[in-house]
Amino acid sequence: MRDPIGEVPPGYVVHRVADVWLILDRNETPDLMRLRLADPAVRKTLFARGPRRGRGTTPSVALRHDLRVVLRRYRHGGLLGWLTGSLYVGTSRAAEELSVTAAAEALDAPVPHALCVVLWPVFGPFWSAMIGTREEPNASELLGVLHSLKDVKARRILIAEVADAVRRLHDAGVDHRDLQLRNLLVVPNSGGRRIVAVDLDKAVFHGSGGLSSSVRANNLGRLHRSAVKNGLAGSRIGPRELAIFASAYTRGDRELRAELRGWTRRERIKLALHQLRYRFSSSLTQPADSPLRPA
Repeated sequence: MRDPIGEVPPGYVVHRVADVWLILDRNETPDLMRLRLADPAVRKTLFARGPRRGRGTTPSVALRHDLRVVLRRYRHGGLLGWLTGSLYVGTSRAAEELSVTAAAEALDAPVPHALCVVLWPVFGPFWSAMIGTREEPNASELLGVLHSLKDVKARRILIAEVADAVRRLHDAGVDHRDLQLRNLLVVPNSGGRRIVAVDLDKAVFHGSGGLSSSVRANNLGRLHRSAVKNGLAGSRIGPRELAIFASAYTRGDRELRAELRGWTRRERIKLALHQLRYRFSSSLTQPADSPLRPA
């Protein structure tokens, strides 16, 4: 079989087991090989018992006592997701996420460390794949943290930290394209906490400093709409919180702030359409006494 992988990022090696291709962190290769991820029966067992997140399950597997890997199977979303499922033409989706993640990490962007990618042919040009990233101990989705954090001052401090992390992601040249509250993790550590952006399967790497203001505005607008969709707008994230986020993100850069303000009208139209759609769907699906049902 012709090599479907091509060039891999520095620090990774390629192994082939039967018709399965594995791209592995060079330093963790022995432990990763012991997981037997090339075996379809092993993969099936792991994903059958993993917790559900997003479009599928994400099992966590121990490599050593101090290191765990979170596995995520690639699956299509949207209207045709039920039809195409986990089938992709070629191997580019997984290879590109690995490339983007490795490049972003090299520039100290707040992304997880990719430990492995596993790819296997299904039939004809169709492949399936999964990626494994280093588990962030005790991490929580930003969405849940914002919902549970009652103290206004503490919440505003967290929002400023999130803005700083997103700015670092953008300055590294990463266009996330699915920047939402569920794809940002709050990770406690000895020095306080970190914010980590995950699920980079749609991300595009532009190179350090190569992200335009329009792309930044797209990402930030997506994040704001995520807050609206999840019932945080107004109750947890109001005008003051948005101002704090903008200030922390722009870091006093008046030129950047002016450029982003230039895209505000477009993003407001998107937000208005999003709110209209969300309110309509909520009125149909939420019970009468639900806090998410519009008055």
